[in-house]
Amino acid sequence: MIGNILGNVIGFLLMLGVPLAACIYYLWRRDGRIWMFFAGILSFTVSQLLIRIPLLQYAGKKWEWLMLLPYTSLVLYYGFLGLTAGLFEETGRWAAFGLMKRRRRALDWKDALALGLGHGGVEAVWVAVSGLLAGNFDFTADSSQVLLGGVERLFAMTLHVGFSFLIFKGVEEKKARWWLLAVLLHGLTDFQLVIGNLAVVEGLLAIEAVAALLLVIRFVRRVAKENIKAEEKEKAKAAK
Repeated sequence: MIGNILGNVIGFLLMLGVPLAACIYYLWRRDGRIWMFFAGILSFTVSQLLIRIPLLQYAGKKWEWLMLLPYTSLVLYYGFLGLTAGLFEETGRWAAFGLMKRRRRALDWKDALALGLGHGGVEAVWVAVSGLLAGNFDFTADSSQVLLGGVERLFAMTLHVGFSFLIFKGVEEKKARWWLLAVLLHGLTDFQLVIGNLAVVEGLLAIEAVAALLLVIRFVRRVAKENIKAEEKEKAKAAK
């Protein structure tokens, strides 16, 4: 029983602890990026909790085809859910970057990281709190599902950071193709639930999270090299 309690607590803390740690870190840093973190929280809250979910609930009651879709075609159902999640969340993320760009003028990759952590972090908190309020957490029961849920939220937060970098690139370059790519990748990630095999879905999610992390690292390294080159050019000009 003690092992199960400990495992459940760890899983639950993974969902809440990482977002809380990120928030404390940005508050401690006092470099202004706490506002990007809050912008990420706002982008998820508005796009998902205040717009998409209420609209889906309303449409599910009004449109018979949507009400029957889970029973007539799981592929179309999960495709619809995935695409709308990508559409609403990535549009909300784009709007958040746009608003913060007006406020801060110049943004960098650290802002993209902060916004992604805020967006993915508040989703993790929402999942944890919703499960707790619904009575889905039995801290004396088998801890494997809760632990898996905590690890899954870590993967999801990593993906949200990756999506945030795509949107950041789109906003900086003023090219909507990066928004479209983020929408499609986000939708595809959610669509994986149609597979129905938890182990396969979680395995794919882990691979995608690692891929997102590697792409983010590559992006940051490229920016660092460009900054070094720019500094060297400035020094060369100053020396002449």
